[in-house]
Amino acid sequence: MWIDIGVGVLLLLALVQSALLFHLWRQSAQFKQHIQMMSHGASHAFTDVPTSMLVTALGRLERQMRQIEQEPPPTRQSYELAQQLAREGADVEQLVSRCGLSRDEARLVMQMHPANP
Repeated sequence: MWIDIGVGVLLLLALVQSALLFHLWRQSAQFKQHIQMMSHGASHAFTDVPTSMLVTALGRLERQMRQIEQEPPPTRQSYELAQQLAREGADVEQLVSRCGLSRDEARLVMQMHPANP
């Protein structure tokens, strides 16, 4: 009789352990799924921001390149006129508007050909 009770208790403990192990196994599977979802969402969050910034910057660069390609380059006559105007005391804005130079080019011409006093 005591043996039957002992076997019954052992079987009951084995059943409780099995139920507990099954419950823990399901929880770990849920945690893994939750972690995968979080990591998947986090990877999208990290890649979306830089990607959108790169796309925006690329768009700006493409617009600037089209604008530069459409502008005719200054000719030799433009540089000669710019040199003459710089010697006569023209400012950067005048060189840019009359000769088609960039601001940096106009500043360089003014430094190389200062106004005569």
